[in-house]
Amino acid sequence: PHTIPLPFIVTAMPFRAYRVATFTRCSQHRFSISLTFSSLPQYQPHLSPQSQILHNFLPWLEKKASSTISSSLSIANSSYGNSLFTSNSIQTGDCILQVPYSVQITADNLPPEITTLIGEDVGNIAKLATVLLIHKNFGQDSEWHPYISCLPPQGKMHNTIFWNESELEMIHGSSVYQETVYHKSQIEKDFLAIRPVLKSFCQSFGDFTCKDFMHACTLVGSRAWGGTKGLSLIPFADFLNHDGISEAIVMSDDDKQCSEVTADRDYVPGEQVLIRYGKFSNATLMLDFGFTIPHNIYDQVQIQLDIPKHDPLHGMKLDLLQQYFVPQANDAKSLKCSVNSFTINIWQSDGAVIT
Repeated sequence: PHTIPLPFIVTAMPFRAYRVATFTRCSQHRFSISLTFSSLPQYQPHLSPQSQILHNFLPWLEKKASSTISSSLSIANSSYGNSLFTSNSIQTGDCILQVPYSVQITADNLPPEITTLIGEDVGNIAKLATVLLIHKNFGQDSEWHPYISCLPPQGKMHNTIFWNESELEMIHGSSVYQETVYHKSQIEKDFLAIRPVLKSFCQSFGDFTCKDFMHACTLVGSRAWGGTKGLSLIPFADFLNHDGISEAIVMSDDDKQCSEVTADRDYVPGEQVLIRYGKFSNATLMLDFGFTIPHNIYDQVQIQLDIPKHDPLHGMKLDLLQQYFVPQANDAKSLKCSVNSFTINIWQSDGAVIT
C-alpha cells in the first residue's frame, strides 16, 4: 500500500485476492465500463425488500458503532450495484465517512475453536471468507446479517474466476488467464482444508460447496482493505465505486481507531461518490473486480521473452535481461512478473495507442 507522509495515517487499499479483487460494478459488456453514473433515486413510500435493506443499513451500522458513520452519504442501487450518493453538498477536504474498527470484520472474528483447527498455510483471505460463510449460515441470527444481505450474490460477480470455458478461451493466451487458473487452484486448496473444519463446527455446512467458498473468497478479495490492523471488511465504505483518476482513498487512523474517506473534489446532492481502489491496470480490474475502464492511465501489458537454452548467447542475454530488468512499482498491483518478462504502460490518445 502507498504510504501517506503522516505519522498516524496510512492508506488502505483493496487486498488482491490470491495475489489480486469486486463486485457488481460492471457494465453490460465484460470488457468496458462507463463512468457516467445516475443521480440518487427519489425516495419511494413503498420500498422493495432490497431497497428496504439498503434504507435501514446505515442506521443499523451507526447503532452498532454507537457513532455517526456519515451525515452526507446515502446508499442506493445503481446500474453498478449498491453505491454511495451524496445526500447534501460536499466540499473538497470534507471527511465524508468514518467507520470505527469495532464494526469492521477481520479474521479475528473467527470462533476460536475454528481458528485452532485451520492450518497455518491457509491465508487471511480464506479465513475472512470463512467468517462470511459462518455468518451467512446463521442467517438472520447473525449479528452481521444486515451487512451480508447487501453483498452481491454469485450471479452478480463477473470476475474472470466465474467465467465459463468459452469466455475464458477468449483470453487463453494472456497472463490474466494464467492468473485466473492460479486463483482457482488456490481456492480449491483452501476449500479442501477448511471444509472438514466447518462441517465439524456445524452440521448444516454439509451442503456448502467449493463454489460457495469461491464466492466468499472473491467478495473478500474485492472488498477487503489492508491497513495497520491487517485485512478487514469495512461496511458502508465498501459500497464506494472506483474511479482510476480519483485522489480519494480509504485511510486508516489508529489514533481515532477508524477508517475514513476524505472528498477529493466538490459534490452536489445526488452525485455518486467515487474513490480509487488502487493504481490498477485493466487486467487486474477484470481479474479482481469484474470490470474494466476505458482509457485506463494505469493500463499495462506484459511482454514475455523466451531465451532458448540452446542459444549460444543464452547466458549473455539472460545476464543483460537481469541487469536491465526494472521491477514493477508496488502500487501498480499488476500481474506477477518473472526475470524473462517485463511490463509496459499503454494508453490511448485520439484513437492511437501510445506506449
